[in-house]
Amino acid sequence: MGIEYVGRDAIVETEQVAFTYQVSEVPRDFYKFKGESNNLDWNNQYNFIGDYYVYPYGSNNDLPDIIKEVIQNNYIAPGIIKKKTQLLWGSGPMLYTEEISEKGKPIRRWVRNETIQQWLESWDYEKYLLSCATDYNYMEGVFTKFILSKGNRIGKNFISKLEHCMIDRNRLAKHKASTSINPTHAIQTDWSFKKVNSLLDYKVYPLFDYNNPFGYRNSIFYSNMYSFCTDFYTVPDIYGSLEWLNRSTAVPLIFKALSKNSINLKYHIISPQAFWERKENEMKANCTLQGKTYTSSMLVEYQNKFLAKIAEVLSGDENTGKYLHTTKTFTVDGTNLIEHGWEIKVIDQNIKDFVEAQIKISQRADHALSSGIGLHSALGNVSETGKSDSGSEQLYALKNFLLTGVDIPEMIIMKPINYAIKANFPELKLKLGFYHEMPEKEEDITSSKRIKNAA
Repeated sequence: MGIEYVGRDAIVETEQVAFTYQVSEVPRDFYKFKGESNNLDWNNQYNFIGDYYVYPYGSNNDLPDIIKEVIQNNYIAPGIIKKKTQLLWGSGPMLYTEEISEKGKPIRRWVRNETIQQWLESWDYEKYLLSCATDYNYMEGVFTKFILSKGNRIGKNFISKLEHCMIDRNRLAKHKASTSINPTHAIQTDWSFKKVNSLLDYKVYPLFDYNNPFGYRNSIFYSNMYSFCTDFYTVPDIYGSLEWLNRSTAVPLIFKALSKNSINLKYHIISPQAFWERKENEMKANCTLQGKTYTSSMLVEYQNKFLAKIAEVLSGDENTGKYLHTTKTFTVDGTNLIEHGWEIKVIDQNIKDFVEAQIKISQRADHALSSGIGLHSALGNVSETGKSDSGSEQLYALKNFLLTGVDIPEMIIMKPINYAIKANFPELKLKLGFYHEMPEKEEDITSSKRIKNAA
């Protein structure tokens, strides 16, 4: 028997039968992101490390890892996010002054200042900004380390450089003795604790104070988009599209099963998450009684054996008369009655209809994903037919993105570097921003400068 997993979903193949298997949870189906309480209810939670309270990012403190795994396993999501980063970047970062035009409208006057430019290039600011832009488009937040020059020790205050900090390795925290209701520090370590030393080899930094930019030798600043009724961290918009991502990722797996060795799927089995959580709790209790250490591989091994039993029941003429007995339970959630139970659906062997149904699911998932990421389908190359959208549709989508989708992300990404510029060069009153040119219709451009003739 062969079992191929994608998250909690799988394809099971034997000599007699093949079926797809899915673990389902209402209302969302995150194979790693589950806790005893509501998935978004982690505002008042905290963990301990040393002398600090650590505010977890997610109910299991692994939301960045979940976002990373779900997106990067998908066939289209990484490309859409990279496209959004490219559109936000435009022609790259440039210095500007803010002015008021003769018509009374705020405008940017793009300038070049050699003093600031030399400082920026001394620590590869473009690499830093590109990393921050990528983090923002995944998580809508950015961690930055401020590093002061050694002259700070003798009273010559100057921010030497900024350093991008990976969002999965940084958490907000506060000292146990602090009376503040807000975080006071940031802690860096491997929060997955895959290494034994992760719990010991951590670094603590005070949070950057923009009112006192030279107060600490090294400090960390978390710049982010505020999420409604969520303290400290951002819940990225793509969070609500994770289930669609899982469905989009599963479709190619099903097609792989159809083409691999010309096997035909006969069944689609859906099991309730509550079943596996109950079984996991039983196994943990048994390990405690026996003095053993529970590991997640134990549940996987049990699941493999369980699927093998299902395959044995479903396969072959000699099993006529055998059956799989399942039960269903119900949970009352407000006015909703939520059903938990096993389902075994026979897949019609009309492959054409089955394939077309899966393609429709994939297309719907792609559009839901594009909406969750916040990029028009015409810009993300997500169309109903698989062909590029018309030039006019792409043009208006791009104009709309430049008018409404750039300013806030730019403000959040540029906030640390603009704080540093203001602290180091207060007399210059300059800021850094992404330079964009508003696109024009081809018919409004001189023939020699049109895209088709540019080469």
